[in-house]
Amino acid sequence: MCRSMGMPDVPANCTKVKMPRNGLHIGLLRPSDSCRAANRENGDTRNMSVERHRLKRKIEQLKAYQGRHSSFTTLYIPPTKNLTDVINFVKTELAGSDNIKSKANRKNVQDNLTAILSELSKIGGIPENGIVFFFGIQEEGGTNNEIREIIVPPAPISQFIYQCGREFVTEELENMTKPKSLIVIVLIEGGKVTIGYLRGKHIELVRDEDYYIIGKTRAGGQSAKRYLRIREEKMMEFFKKVGKMLNDLLLDNLDGVDAIVLGGNTIRCQEFLEKGDLDYRLREKVAETIIPVSVIDETGLYQAVKEASRILKETEIYAERKAWEQFMEDLMKGMNTVTYGKDEVMKALHDGRVEQILITEDLAETMDNLYDEAAAFGSDILVFSNQTESGAQLKSFGGLAARLRW
Repeated sequence: MCRSMGMPDVPANCTKVKMPRNGLHIGLLRPSDSCRAANRENGDTRNMSVERHRLKRKIEQLKAYQGRHSSFTTLYIPPTKNLTDVINFVKTELAGSDNIKSKANRKNVQDNLTAILSELSKIGGIPENGIVFFFGIQEEGGTNNEIREIIVPPAPISQFIYQCGREFVTEELENMTKPKSLIVIVLIEGGKVTIGYLRGKHIELVRDEDYYIIGKTRAGGQSAKRYLRIREEKMMEFFKKVGKMLNDLLLDNLDGVDAIVLGGNTIRCQEFLEKGDLDYRLREKVAETIIPVSVIDETGLYQAVKEASRILKETEIYAERKAWEQFMEDLMKGMNTVTYGKDEVMKALHDGRVEQILITEDLAETMDNLYDEAAAFGSDILVFSNQTESGAQLKSFGGLAARLRW
């Protein structure tokens, strides 16, 4: 019978195929090429943001397919599984499929499983991050079209999944497309707080709130002291509310928070650190540098992220910014080591001159073949976010540029 189930854990004592350090760059294998591709070894020249982008595009294609009954078969194989055990499992399922009553369903399941067995016999071992099979039969215009997609993901598969149905199971791969790093940006001014998340190169506004703080007074004597005392009390209440807000937002995902960057009024930020009720575990993640930002709102958040990329050099947004600054520096100097425009970049790529391709997200979605061509010439690809200043500037150059080897 076709069903969803897991396999018992067994040691992975089979011979491992040779894979690039972060999994197959392309991530996608044509069934006829699976054995050769699984054993091909080359340098890892593309970053994880590119891998995620390609995987996201492939997932969108897989989710667009619609089958009938049990015409789609999904098989996730983690790297911890023994290839022989997986082959025996598929053979058992194939034998059990004889009990499927519907002739059409039975044929679809058997065709898919037979094709999967054929591919498993070629790979020689489970790849470093595991492997996923999306095999199916789709009816279009009275004809049956075979779907044969094999994916070696950029991160390890966590569980064995076998399922037949009308659609493919993509949830685990979808999780791999989400950046794991989380930078929290907190902007503080008297009575005003804006909180944003920086994941990879994407910025999300989380909180933008105002708290009433009594203003300063020109009165003198006892009145001035009373106003000052009330104002300081309100400011303390505000700091405590901000601390509680951050605790509520972040403590449940403490390990997922890489850093907290404070910005806005630098004096108020320092007071918040000293007087707010921020949990000590979060306090340890606060960056030493406080970013001066004059506007405490979503616009200020983008300004802070721009400056934060200088502080947090391990972030993807920093890599994007540095690449763009280097490109512009070479361009302004009139050097022949940069070019831009689709025709110019593609010609340089085919001549083997391209070291790194800079491309915007929206344009990357229309140029799937670019990844394969870049890999063939050993060229790196950096996908620029549509949200960042660097991405906007690249878009003004047509969305495609390159740094050249010579």
